[in-house]
Amino acid sequence: MTGGIYMGPCILSMGCDRNLMIARTLLLKNAGYVVDEAYKRVAALSRAQCDSVDVLLICHTVPKSQRRWLIVNVREKRRFLPILGLTPGINELPDDGCIGVQNDPEELLNALKLAITFPRVSKPAS
Repeated sequence: MTGGIYMGPCILSMGCDRNLMIARTLLLKNAGYVVDEAYKRVAALSRAQCDSVDVLLICHTVPKSQRRWLIVNVREKRRFLPILGLTPGINELPDDGCIGVQNDPEELLNALKLAITFPRVSKPAS
């Protein structure tokens, strides 16, 4: 909270299709999220390393090799940052270490709510 105004959780959304990104950004902003967009993996990595980002959202339009590269590199600095990977179909699950979410507005909003409210452990219990 800054100056008494809560801006909402910050979602970093990465994708390759500008029209999908615009539509998704509108959906997320209308739901109360702050949205930062990235269209290139290097820009997404730089922004994801900031503590102000609460969730990284990767669109199904991002090629698998770029998704994997981004996830591996983000995990080096932000091990517990929730990473959601949108999938184009209901039966498709990402195989790159992110949480798979069907590309559906209601599914996405529910997954984001869970990702943000679910407590993250900072280190394994001994």
